[in-house]
Amino acid sequence: MQKKVTNSRILKTALEQFSSKGYSETKMTDIARKAGISVGALYLRFSSKESLCRELIKDQTKDYDGLTRTIAGSDKEALHALNEYILFCLDFALKKKQLISMFYREHRLQFIKPLRNEFFRTQHALLESILVNGIHDGTIRPLDTSKTAMTIFAGIRGAIMMKLIFGVGSPKDLGESLFDVMSNGLRKDVS
Repeated sequence: MQKKVTNSRILKTALEQFSSKGYSETKMTDIARKAGISVGALYLRFSSKESLCRELIKDQTKDYDGLTRTIAGSDKEALHALNEYILFCLDFALKKKQLISMFYREHRLQFIKPLRNEFFRTQHALLESILVNGIHDGTIRPLDTSKTAMTIFAGIRGAIMMKLIFGVGSPKDLGESLFDVMSNGLRKDVS
């Protein structure tokens, strides 16, 4: 008797296959076999490899989105929220390194582009709201919040790549260093 295979198990198997073999080299038959389901049953749940990959990305990022919204929307002082946001992003990304590796590896896939763009828009808006709150509460100097949010986002992504590619630093150390540079700058004569 065949055991019931959950969508969660299928998505986990798909993530393993996509991150190790790449999207193009992964076949639906590979995913079905590894998940313990027939190919026909897999296609009944996911009409194509593309729809399976899209669902995998949505599944893997839904918690991230909710948790970052909670951080950005909290009543915490803006610099505290920014520090928490940076540390959370680094920690979460490294816990989901298979997904992040797949994103970097498969950056040319056109169907992923709208998901990636929506992710950026959402996270950029959250970072910008933290900065605006900081300007309003006087803890952050007036600045171009859009460009600064983009720079912080790029810094976080760069720290993630440093860890994933070169194995440099712990998420906590990278996050604290990034926050220090972002919040205090580099110049000695600026307080």
